[in-house]
Amino acid sequence: MAAAVASQRRYHSTEAAYVLPNDAVEQERLDAQAAAIVEMIGGRPVLAPIEHFPRISKAVDVGCGTGIATLQIADLTRPSATIYGLDLSPIPERVLKIAPSNVVWATGNVLDVEKPAAGQVDDIFAPNSLDYIFGRMLFLGINDWTRYFATAARSLSSGGIIEHQDLDWVFYRAGTSERLNTNWDWHHRVVAAAHKAGLSTTAGSGAASLMKDAGLEIISVQTFEFSFVPSRKTPNSISMGKYVMEKLVPNYPELLRKMLGGAEGVSGDDLDRLSKQALADIQSEEGIHQKYTVTVARKP
Repeated sequence: MAAAVASQRRYHSTEAAYVLPNDAVEQERLDAQAAAIVEMIGGRPVLAPIEHFPRISKAVDVGCGTGIATLQIADLTRPSATIYGLDLSPIPERVLKIAPSNVVWATGNVLDVEKPAAGQVDDIFAPNSLDYIFGRMLFLGINDWTRYFATAARSLSSGGIIEHQDLDWVFYRAGTSERLNTNWDWHHRVVAAAHKAGLSTTAGSGAASLMKDAGLEIISVQTFEFSFVPSRKTPNSISMGKYVMEKLVPNYPELLRKMLGGAEGVSGDDLDRLSKQALADIQSEEGIHQKYTVTVARKP
């Protein structure tokens, strides 16, 4: 698919809600983020013990990005299992060259299941066919969470597992649940824009309730500190803080431009002002973080 260009960045040319780019700069950021997440949650890419599930024959990594987690899931499961990596854009060529033969890449949107444009996505999410569904950092791409988890529940086999790892867009003081963003103007504007687009700002903490509503049984819920500034108070999140400072912070103004320029119509001096406020706020103190929640559930 051709890609649309905005502000010198390349974006997915789809009708999906996802707001981040798909160019080389973004791919490098995604790889760095994946490594930081693994360290933050304890050294494993997934928390469901899938290497001990001999029955896994079909799995999917939803919103797989550069395919890093897809390859890690393939490494943890049987070579005979088929592991799908699904994303809005094609996987980088460098990953295609190293992927094992049981990994299948697909381009599409999970929310298109049972729609005319679904294509291969319908086959991946056929009823009662999946043994494991993995999704990570989907909060900027899924704009119908009820549909997403209903689709997951329908496509899982009996006893099948879904693992969802995601953020809440709330900022906290290190080692606490004390909110820091109460009076941040730019944050209020971003939250309003997200809600207008149908995006959730509690995609991490809100997952368990939505899974239950879809008929899934919760196995575990664990929460971690996704640090924006490194802190010795949260040693497992130091790498995350370094990643954010080096890779995410430089891209934050572009994220705000996409979020606020569309739904809110913010531009020019107003956008510059809000971007400067945001960069100051998200780096305002050691250990400032968002909550990252990993929820694992089972289909009865």
